[in-house]
Amino acid sequence: MKLFASLLTTVGITGAVWGLLHIQPAIADASTEQPIKEVSTVKPSITKPIKAKPLVTTNTQTIASQATQTTYLQGLSKTIPLEDVPELWVDFYQNLESDAEEIAQQQVIVIYQDISLDFREATITIGFPTQQSKSNRNKPLIKIPIKTKGTLLLGKGEHTEQELAHAWEGIAILKEVDMVIEYHQLNQHGLPDSSELYVYYKNNQ
Repeated sequence: MKLFASLLTTVGITGAVWGLLHIQPAIADASTEQPIKEVSTVKPSITKPIKAKPLVTTNTQTIASQATQTTYLQGLSKTIPLEDVPELWVDFYQNLESDAEEIAQQQVIVIYQDISLDFREATITIGFPTQQSKSNRNKPLIKIPIKTKGTLLLGKGEHTEQELAHAWEGIAILKEVDMVIEYHQLNQHGLPDSSELYVYYKNNQ
């Protein structure tokens, strides 16, 4: 695989992605100022103490059920050359203008699938995590594997473009890649606080 050449493209893609993430507040201010205010002004209700009731078993089961719920990625998906990823981000944010609920999300996930052997093309999906299993034509659902099944390429934190590019070098070229996943954590203003990167190999290699 021409991985080194692809990493040069990745540096440019990363810069564009972080740049686009920084323009999100402008979109949010123009069309969804109110939903963001509602999130930031929510206060816990602590005026009345809650008396314990003998429902521990039920509550424990509910918590365990929530912990094992499957998470999906729902968003914009296209099969494109990696050099066109910045344009996909532009399309993604333009689609957000009409969906205030999605703009209020605190995490953006990018999944790279069907990556070509030369790392020049892939099916890329940008979107938000959801536990709803319903899909539609415009926003396909992709099951997000748990992180423990993947190989960590870059730990959670605020990273430079060079660090992100170097992380792709950690992909084992002798293994068959199933997907690469980027997790971008956003703060209350829609700006990236941190990112992390995982690779998943086919057949749990």
